[in-house]
Amino acid sequence: MNKQLSISTLSSLDSSVSTPQYDLENTECGIVHIGPGAFHRAHQAFYTEKALAFGGDWRIHGVSMRSASLKEALQAQDNLYALCIVDNEPENHIIGAIKSLSTLAHDRDEIVAALVNRQTKIVTLTVTEKGYCLNAQGHLDTDHPDIQADLVNQDTPVSAVGLLVQALKLRKQAGYADITIISCDNVSDNGKKLQKAVTEFATKTDTSLGQWITDNIAFPCTMVDSITPATEDNFKADVAQSLGLVDNWPIQRESFTQWVIEDNFSSDRPQWEKVGVTFTNDVSFFEKAKLRILNGTHTTLAYVGLLLGKETVFEGISTPSIKHLIETLLADEIVPSLGDSTSFDLTQYAQDIVTRYENKHIRHLLSQIAWDGSQKIPFRLLDTIRDNIKDKRSIDLLCAAVAAWCLFVNNKAKLNESIVDPLDQSLRSAAALVNFNPLELTKKLLSLDTIFAELSVTESFKAKVLDKVAKLIVIQDQVRHDPQVQNQLNLFDLLQGAE
Repeated sequence: MNKQLSISTLSSLDSSVSTPQYDLENTECGIVHIGPGAFHRAHQAFYTEKALAFGGDWRIHGVSMRSASLKEALQAQDNLYALCIVDNEPENHIIGAIKSLSTLAHDRDEIVAALVNRQTKIVTLTVTEKGYCLNAQGHLDTDHPDIQADLVNQDTPVSAVGLLVQALKLRKQAGYADITIISCDNVSDNGKKLQKAVTEFATKTDTSLGQWITDNIAFPCTMVDSITPATEDNFKADVAQSLGLVDNWPIQRESFTQWVIEDNFSSDRPQWEKVGVTFTNDVSFFEKAKLRILNGTHTTLAYVGLLLGKETVFEGISTPSIKHLIETLLADEIVPSLGDSTSFDLTQYAQDIVTRYENKHIRHLLSQIAWDGSQKIPFRLLDTIRDNIKDKRSIDLLCAAVAAWCLFVNNKAKLNESIVDPLDQSLRSAAALVNFNPLELTKKLLSLDTIFAELSVTESFKAKVLDKVAKLIVIQDQVRHDPQVQNQLNLFDLLQGAE
């Protein structure tokens, strides 16, 4: 049986495996990260790992808001883990950037102390769209149960927003304004939205605190990108065999990775610029292009692919009709919505995205991408639809993506399967109320202004989505009757036609 990965067993690794190039025992933390999931460990922790070779106490204190599973998995291996770059030329890296892991339910005092520690200069977050607790208008959702609870119990917050405000209140009392809070989620204007949530929450508790945060604390916007599939048991076994050591929770990602950060900091930062991070005065175009081109097609691929019985991104994009649909969506509806750029070749970027999907070594589950659709669709699809409506461009295939989500919800509800979505219960209840009639459910879903805002009363948009649902029902039934028919389908042609 292989030994456990740990500081003491690092020396047994093959020289081809990259290992920490700094003093693991004596390098301290300067970053607290909230939400240390696979993406953080493959992305921000990777960049920080490489920057640590240039000096500084910049290791990470990871904070899980809910689950203790990562802490339990990594504690036996000194919080080290393997990051495997899965491509035609694979790489293995041992990441030591995470020095400690805490869970809010068990380590609250330790977490608050880390956030308030004078040595902590940066807080990063990957808590997904739902973690911001914003309503459809972009303001703090005071009807959100976590926010309501935190406003009453400010010393024991359960939301990331409440936890940040608690820490900032204590830092204000201590005179520690030298901290930067960095959102690393796939949300447009993520820094501005996080700042709004935090300052609005703070102002509700103490007007002067809200003003102090506005005057002193930087919330830079960012754009992050790298496809990071979930870790499965067979992958763990492959890693153990490759390393000759057991890793309880290795992770994998594609070779492509990108991190663009607004150059707006309250204090010091790691030397990220030396390891590939881009600093800019304007992140908006980078993140807008990524949200629409990558995340928009990822979401479309997930729901359309699942509809046709596909399991992974590679399987989906390897189906000619789906690939044609994605390429047409990019060329006709997504890339034109971004306007002209002299510094960014959008057409080439779009082609590169499709090539990344064709990486046969990455097993990226469509079911994972489909998580939290009610939260992702507004950012990944609806803003593009709004711009195209305004500029009188086609929204045909974008509406097909929305329609595929509606069918996804109906299919899951009909099978009495839970949906990984904060609106799980209400989505499935809505489907049950219309006896799982997909067209009737679509009408109900499109009326949800919490998701669709003004589009919920835009008749031309709703009519087009309903038309695409009707067409997708026919396609779905054809594939269910004869799975081989999908190889002859022309989705683009089948989804066209008058409403």
